[in-house]
Amino acid sequence: MMGAGGGGIGGLTDISMAGGEQQQYQVKAEIAAHPLYEQILAAHVACLRVATPIDQLPLIDAQLSQSHNLMRSYAARHHHNPPLSPQERQELDNFLAQYLLVLCSFKEQLQQHVRVHAVEAVMACRDIEQNLQALTEEGCLAVCLPTFEWFVH
Repeated sequence: MMGAGGGGIGGLTDISMAGGEQQQYQVKAEIAAHPLYEQILAAHVACLRVATPIDQLPLIDAQLSQSHNLMRSYAARHHHNPPLSPQERQELDNFLAQYLLVLCSFKEQLQQHVRVHAVEAVMACRDIEQNLQALTEEGCLAVCLPTFEWFVH
């Protein structure tokens, strides 16, 4: 199933490039049955939730519900597949562990990005508010607005 060669992440290029729907289904079944699967799914969803607008969160929940059903079907078929070789098992373990780390790191980067831009947006709004106040304060009209005395004469 998984070739020993393969470049790519964790040597799994052979899986993604391998032909055959049955082989892809078997790989999905292995992933669904893997001890890290639930953590990976949770990390993936956490990334999605970082910047998703509140009104869109139910869509994520609905998709998550559907994915649970799909993965249960993969996991049920997992028992009918031939077991992975020790090397293939190690490659899958390494790949999924690395993928989990990448997702967690990505979530942190997304959160930082959202925080920075949220702070910038709040600061820009405050600047606009202060400028508006400066323009509308009493006594400001003479200072803030240009005079057109040269035009009247």
